Amino acid sequence: MNRKRILIAGAGGALGRETAARLCEAGYETLAAYRTPRDGLEASLRELGATPVRLDLADHGRLDGVLGNIDGAIFTPILSVSAPAAGFLRVDTPAVFFSSNNVAVDPDNDIYARLLRAEQATLAAAPQSVILRPTMIYGYPGDGNLSRLIQGMRRLPFVPMPGDGRAFQQPIYYRDLARIAVEALSAKPMRGGVFAAAGPEAMPQKALFAAAAEAAGADLRALPLPLWPMAAAAAFAERLGFQAPVGSAQLRRAGADKTPQGAEAILGRTSLEEGLKALVRALDGGAEGS
Repeated sequence: MNRKRILIAGAGGALGRETAARLCEAGYETLAAYRTPRDGLEASLRELGATPVRLDLADHGRLDGVLGNIDGAIFTPILSVSAPAAGFLRVDTPAVFFSSNNVAVDPDNDIYARLLRAEQATLAAAPQSVILRPTMIYGYPGDGNLSRLIQGMRRLPFVPMPGDGRAFQQPIYYRDLARIAVEALSAKPMRGGVFAAAGPEAMPQKALFAAAAEAAGADLRALPLPLWPMAAAAAFAERLGFQAPVGSAQLRRAGADKTPQGAEAILGRTSLEEGLKALVRALDGGAEGS
């Protein structure tokens, strides 16, 4: 019996590589696509049991040829990048795309308004697709979220906490997100739908900071800062052409709950405590937990 051939786009990143590993474990013939080559990448993908494929989603001629010869696809680059690929999928090819929970949290923001339009265009072009809206993704060095927070807690005398810390967060461990994506590929009832993806626990931001500090072995040194002057300062810097460490739009969202909104939610299984312990091991150069 022939194995199903599945493309995973974005396999050069942590989420894409983890998704490739899960596809291989599930017995799929896995085409692990990446855009930018780097030393050891292809070898590491082959070690998983995947076939490396260099592919730029903007190269529509090459994309058309690849997508015409697969049985399914998972696109980990955000939908604003991957949405055009939907038009090259066969009508019977299931696919999973990634959007953002902020589409529902901050619908008036131009970025997320465009992302919503990309969701709509994707489902119009490939109605058999599943679109996932993850909350905060964490769990690997360079995740830009909790890894950055933990490193700051270890290095700085205090870390700023925009707002009063009462807004709820529900971060999802990246390995849970990979599992959800692989399972969504074969879940026919999910096709043609938009789903939020979140961790199993929701908590106020100040509790999230405390959990990160405990995992890092650091004293909690969070400094609550009022949102509006921070957002105004960031916006001023952006108008001058400077990139603030935290963008003005991100600061304006800091007071809003980041729990799943606007779509049915699929929850991960990894507790925040377990995920943070695995992240700290990875930051310290050890093996990541399962």
